[in-house]
Amino acid sequence: MASKPISSQASSNNIKKEAEIPSSKRLPLLLKDPRKRWWVIVPVILILAVIGVGAYYKLVYLPAHQTAIAPLQTTIVHKGDLTVSAKGTGILQPANEVQLGFGISGRLVTLNVKAGDQVTKGQLLAQLDNTDQLVKYAQAQRTLANLTSPAAIAQAQNDVATAKTTLSNATDALKYVISPAVFESEQKVLADQQALADAQTAAGASPTTDQQAIIDAAQAKLKSDQDKVTGNQIWYQKYYLPLYFTIKAADPTSTSNSHRAVKIVEGPSALEIETSQSAYDVAKTAVQQNQWYLDALNGQDVPVNAGGTKLQAYQTAKYNVQTAKANLDGSQIYAPMSGTIISISAKLNDNVNKSPFIVLGDLTDLYLKTYVSEKDYQMFQVGSEADIIFDALPDQTFLGKVVQVNPILDKSTNTAVVGGLVQMDPTKANLLMGMSASVDIIVARTQNAVLVPLAALHEYTPGKYAVFVMRNGKLSVDFVEVGLKDQINAEITSGLKTGDIVSTGLVGTKQQ
Repeated sequence: MASKPISSQASSNNIKKEAEIPSSKRLPLLLKDPRKRWWVIVPVILILAVIGVGAYYKLVYLPAHQTAIAPLQTTIVHKGDLTVSAKGTGILQPANEVQLGFGISGRLVTLNVKAGDQVTKGQLLAQLDNTDQLVKYAQAQRTLANLTSPAAIAQAQNDVATAKTTLSNATDALKYVISPAVFESEQKVLADQQALADAQTAAGASPTTDQQAIIDAAQAKLKSDQDKVTGNQIWYQKYYLPLYFTIKAADPTSTSNSHRAVKIVEGPSALEIETSQSAYDVAKTAVQQNQWYLDALNGQDVPVNAGGTKLQAYQTAKYNVQTAKANLDGSQIYAPMSGTIISISAKLNDNVNKSPFIVLGDLTDLYLKTYVSEKDYQMFQVGSEADIIFDALPDQTFLGKVVQVNPILDKSTNTAVVGGLVQMDPTKANLLMGMSASVDIIVARTQNAVLVPLAALHEYTPGKYAVFVMRNGKLSVDFVEVGLKDQINAEITSGLKTGDIVSTGLVGTKQQ
């Protein structure tokens, strides 16, 4: 029993000694003591676990279950210009450009101009050696003058009179052998046949009611006159031949020496009738041909089918004069209009052919041969304004107007385009023909308009729009009226004013 107080006192002394040990040396002593080691490890593990859980939650869990909240995207309503246009390309060309060359080949002996010269209409630009052409032209003129002299015209008049006399005699001869009645009725049939042919030609394959009536009447008249010919031929055999072609001849049945005579009808033979008809036809043709020739000499029109050796000689002489004059004219080049010499591709003493070698242009009005994409064809309209920027003059904008739009797509390249002409407004700029330019065909434009980006518009029904407006840090919905729109901005005609702040999109996240 006496030993317990001693032990208790020793324990108390040990604790007191440990308490007197500094704290910096106390932890190593505890770790050396197996019984006291867990007093330190367990709290440290708990602290580290708490820190790890917190770090996982903050660095792993939250990023996986939450997206970053971006700021609200806004813009300020402002004023500016807005243009709706179709983009195109163009090549500068003069209002009128002609390529000039000679009508014949030869040696160039005169060249009165150079590139850049201003010329007037009718001015001689160039000439070939035309000595041979001058001689041939003079010869052709003399030949024609001989054919059209007063003496030649008088001879032609005499030939017509002679031909008419011959025709009169041939007509009388033919009437005698076939009878005047048959002759006249046959002439009427010929006239009827011509009238019917003319009516059928005029009517064509599908005659109108009036044209068919004319054809029917011509056919009826022809039939009537043909019947008269038949009747007159019967009368000819029965009455005309006995009256004019009865002769006396010996009676072949008589046996006495009295040689009694009898009357017999001996009409003209078929050869006599054919010969008389041929003479009449030749005389009639001669009258017509001599009359055509006289008419031509007197400057009157003759039918296209007019013929005759005299008329042919006259027409050949006229043609030779025209050909010689054309060749002479072809040896010279005169300016067909006033303008500027754009280029010349030949020099003096060159042998040139009919190919053009002078380009003359009227630079008073300039045009751009313009092409736009097929998808923009509805915006490419005659009368539309155009902004023109030449590749060589990127800092200058020229104005123009669409004056022509081709009615068919141009598929000469791999892309289908619409072609047309844009007339430039007058300018004193030093432009070169053939310069390339970008051309904006203006559909509509507005200046000093209230503008917002397209991203700010919300179409709640077709053609009706609203925007989100920031006021006092909060968004509100305003309904607006929209005018023109291009690829970026829209014109606001009602509902907003300059300086308003509108949202162009809400970019944010929500907790999942």
